[in-house]
Amino acid sequence: SKNTNVDTTPRYKNDDHSGQFGTQRTLNVTGTREKVGSPIVHKSGIQCFNCKEYGHFTKECRKPKRVKDFAYHKEKMLLCKQAEQGVPLQAEHYDWLAGTDEEVDEQELEAHYSYMAKIQE
Repeated sequence: SKNTNVDTTPRYKNDDHSGQFGTQRTLNVTGTREKVGSPIVHKSGIQCFNCKEYGHFTKECRKPKRVKDFAYHKEKMLLCKQAEQGVPLQAEHYDWLAGTDEEVDEQELEAHYSYMAKIQE
């Protein structure tokens, strides 16, 4: 027996769900469709920590790995200090710290600090 008191009309005018867990769509201000939860990432604002160019991640970089120069050590030292102090880092900074070849340990941090102290003298 079918319940006649149940509203079976779609909730939204532009509801195009194929099933209970179908792709969700919304209408933005301009009236164009926009997928919600889309796996597509707009990489135009993402900066590669290897070559410093925009549009790709370090893992996708085709250029040779960056030489670990003054800027590299300074940037890494500052990020490590911030992480030690509990300062929340942006996701790309965590990715960069995790993407470096070597693991960060106490000896390495000490080496970075002493290297930076010598350079700044």
